[in-house]
Amino acid sequence: MTNEVEEKQKKTIRSVIKAFDVIDYMALSEKELGVTEISEALNYGVSATYHLLNTLKECNIIEQNETTKKFKLGLKLWQIGMRAYEQNDISIILKPYLRKLKELTGETSNLTILDNNQIVYIAQEESNRLLKMFTKIGVSAPLHCTGAGKILLAYQPRSKQEHILDSIELIKYTNKTITDKDKLMEEIDLIKKQGYGLDDEEREIGVSCIGAPIFGVNNEIISCISISGPKSRFTKENKDRWIKMILDVSKEATNYIRTIS
Repeated sequence: MTNEVEEKQKKTIRSVIKAFDVIDYMALSEKELGVTEISEALNYGVSATYHLLNTLKECNIIEQNETTKKFKLGLKLWQIGMRAYEQNDISIILKPYLRKLKELTGETSNLTILDNNQIVYIAQEESNRLLKMFTKIGVSAPLHCTGAGKILLAYQPRSKQEHILDSIELIKYTNKTITDKDKLMEEIDLIKKQGYGLDDEEREIGVSCIGAPIFGVNNEIISCISISGPKSRFTKENKDRWIKMILDVSKEATNYIRTIS
């Protein structure tokens, strides 16, 4: 009975949820996809998937190759995404702090948020170095093997941490990826204690990251600011300097957010 009441209160439209599932799946593909491929991947019926795709096509959200009859995301979705980015107050407000962090460290700086048990990149300032790390805005990444992800997880209430870790798969990306829940809990407890987090080739060999939290007016974490780059430049000397810089910039950003809230 309780579940029935909750469902009524939510008042969700299942077909809309399925349409977004299709969009999400297509966004992760590097090639055009056919109806059968999508229906099998999402475990939706071929007929239902066909109607969803036709509806999205009618709305110009996706496009169909007239030769192969396969689908890809359309430019209208890109336009909507750009408007969402422009309307994202956090990314706009914190852009100067990203720029400052890049200038201080020389590495690419990133701004990420927690969304649907993943991190999402909402802003970035690319390094001017020839060898650098960069990620497309809007791309998501796992929580357990990224510096930003562990930071965003560390400052959640314990009950939410437990719920998230029970909901995600701790996939092993490299031999340094933490795949044991207890060890990951120890790691995020340490992050909360020291105020910053690291990613030492946990998602990708040769890539390192350092990040720190940015808090809102009620002391809740709203985002993570970080730098990422080749591990070869993340020497102990550089890391010691950069950690202090990141902590200083994250504190400045937090103070600014609180003054305007």
